[in-house]
Amino acid sequence: MLSGIRTFSQSIFAKILFGIIAISFVIWGLNASILNLGNSREVAEVGSQSITPVELDRAFKRNIDKMRRVFGPSFDQQQAIQMGLLNNTVQGLVSQKLLEENAQDIGIGISDDKVRSSIFNNKNFQSQTTGQFDRKQFEQILYQNGYSEAEFIEGMRSDLMSQQVVTSLEAASTPPAPMVKAIAAYRNEDRSGRFVTLDNDDIDPIEAPSDDVLKKYYDDHGNQFTAPETRNATLALLTVDGIAKNMTVTDQEVLDAYNQRIAEFQTPEKRAVEQILFAPNEKESATEAYKALQGGEDFMKVATEQAGMKESVVKLGEFTKENMLPALRDTVFSLPEGGYSKPVETALGWHILRVTSITPAHEQSLDEVREQVENGVKRQKAEDQIFDIAAQLDDELGAGTSLKDAAEKVHAQLYNLTDIKKGQDLGHGIPDSQEINAKIYELNEGDESFLEETQNGDRYVVSVTKVTPSAVKPFKDVRDDVVAAWKVEEKQRRLSDKADALAARINDGSAKLDTIAAELDNSIDETGETTRDGRGLSADASPAIAGALFDLEKGKAKSVSGANGVAVVVLDNIKAANTDLGKDDPIVTELQDSLKQDIVSQYLDYLRDNISVSVNNSVINGLYAQNAAN
Repeated sequence: MLSGIRTFSQSIFAKILFGIIAISFVIWGLNASILNLGNSREVAEVGSQSITPVELDRAFKRNIDKMRRVFGPSFDQQQAIQMGLLNNTVQGLVSQKLLEENAQDIGIGISDDKVRSSIFNNKNFQSQTTGQFDRKQFEQILYQNGYSEAEFIEGMRSDLMSQQVVTSLEAASTPPAPMVKAIAAYRNEDRSGRFVTLDNDDIDPIEAPSDDVLKKYYDDHGNQFTAPETRNATLALLTVDGIAKNMTVTDQEVLDAYNQRIAEFQTPEKRAVEQILFAPNEKESATEAYKALQGGEDFMKVATEQAGMKESVVKLGEFTKENMLPALRDTVFSLPEGGYSKPVETALGWHILRVTSITPAHEQSLDEVREQVENGVKRQKAEDQIFDIAAQLDDELGAGTSLKDAAEKVHAQLYNLTDIKKGQDLGHGIPDSQEINAKIYELNEGDESFLEETQNGDRYVVSVTKVTPSAVKPFKDVRDDVVAAWKVEEKQRRLSDKADALAARINDGSAKLDTIAAELDNSIDETGETTRDGRGLSADASPAIAGALFDLEKGKAKSVSGANGVAVVVLDNIKAANTDLGKDDPIVTELQDSLKQDIVSQYLDYLRDNISVSVNNSVINGLYAQNAAN
C-alpha cells in the first residue's frame, strides 16, 4: 500500500494539495497545538490563515479519489478514516499553511508570470501534437481532479512559495561518508549457498484425525471457516446506454446525423503497390530496368536481379491517396491495374512503381448503416438528457416516492441485489460495479444513498435493505474444509520438524548436505549470490532463503519454510560489499532524501513553535461523524 502511495505522490496534484503530507506524518499530530477555538467553525487557524471545512472536505475527497486509482474503486471513506487519511489530510494542509505563512513573513512572493510559466511548461497540460499549452486539456484535467481554475492557480502559487522555503533547507543534506559506508556494507554484502527441498515423499502419508481433533482445530481457527458479511440492496441506475434504449428518433434526425458523419462511411480508393528502388546515383540502372520491363521481363525478377532487392521489400502493401508518399502519389494513382511507371526520382532514389490491384472507393448508404447511425443519435440524446432525468429521479425521492416507484417513473434500471460481499462484482453487467459496491458498504441497514455519480458519468441511488453479519459456519457444514486445512497444517509441521532434524545433523557435524540429499533421493540446488533483500537469488529458491543465509555462520545449516516448500539451506560463501559509492548510488540518494525530510521536519517544528496553530477537532468530527463512529 505504501509503495502505491509513493507512486501516486509523483503527480502534480499530489504535490499541490497532498504535497508535504509525508513530512507531516513524521512531525505533526492532531494532538499537537490544539487550542479551543470557541465558536469558530474553521477546521484550523495557522497564523493569519485558516483552513475551512469546505477546503478540508474537498482535499479529503480528492485524496480518496486518488487513493482509489491506486487501490481500486472499493476504497471508501470509512477505510480512509480508519487508515488515518483524514488526519493526514488535515496535517498536510496545516504543514502547507505553515510554510506559506513563513514564506510571506520572510518576503517570498510568486508573480503571476511565474505561476503562468509553471503551468504552461507542465507537460500534463501540453498537446502531444504541438508540444504547446492546451487550454482544453488543462480544463479537462482540472475538472477530472475536482479543481476550479482559480483554486488550482492559487494552489500552484502556494506550492511554489512553499517549495522555495523547502529547497533552501535541502541544500545541507549530504550524508556523512561513514554512514554511507556502514549501510553499503550491510545492504550490499553477497552470500551464497545450497539447499535441498523436502516434498510429500519425505514424510509418512497423512490420514484424517478424529472429530475431536478436527473440532479443536475448527474452534482454534474459526476465522478460516467464517462466512463474510453480506448485504441486500435495491439499486436504481441511470446509464446513457439504458436511457438510449427508450429514446425515439425521427428519420430526419437520422439523416442529419448520417450527413454529419459521412466521412466515417466513406472508404477511399486503395492500391496495392510494388516498387523497384535504385540509389540516387543509379539513374542509368533504373533506365535499363525500365527497358527490361518494356521488353517483357517479369517485374519481380528485375527487382531481385537488377536492383538486388528482396521480394518482401518490393511489396509495399496497400495505400490510400492520403497516406502515399507525396512525391509518388500522382504517379501511383494515375496507373492502371497491373501497370508500371517510368523511373521517378525522389530524395530516396529512383523508383519504378507497379499497381498490382485496385480497391475502388466505396460509400456506405444510409440504409447500410441506419442501425449504427440511429443508435448514435439515441446515445447522443441520452447523454444530453441524463442530467435532467437524474434530477427528476432526485425530485421524486425528495417528495417521498419509494425508490422502486421513482425508478419506474423515470425508466431507470432497477436491480434487487442479494448476498453482496464487500469488493465483489455486483453482476448483471452493472457498470462501475466496484464503485457502487463501495457505496453500499458505506451505508447501514435501512439507509438510502443520495443521488450519486460514478466516475464514468452514470447516476444511481442505492438502498441497503438487509445486512447479514459475518458468522462462523456450523462444523457439520464445513467438516471437509476443516479436514483439508488440518492436513495442510499437519503436512507443514511434519516437513518442518524433519527439516529441523536434518539441519541439526549438519550443524553437529554428523552429516553433510550431500549425504542428506542422497538419503532423500532429492537434488541439491544453488541459491545464487544474493543480498539481504533477495537480489540475485535463484528462481528456484524461496525468498525466505535469502534471510536464512544472513542468519547463518559459514558452513552451518537452517530449515526454511517458504512459498516453494520446506528446505534445508547451508551457507557456503560470504562476499564483502563494495563501500566506495558514487553520488548517484541509490543508497546515497536515499540517505540524502531522508536527511532532507529530517531537516524540513525540524524546520516545521520551529515554525510550529513560532506560528500559532489551532485545530478544531469538533468541526472535523462533525463533518465525518457517521464514519468516525463506525
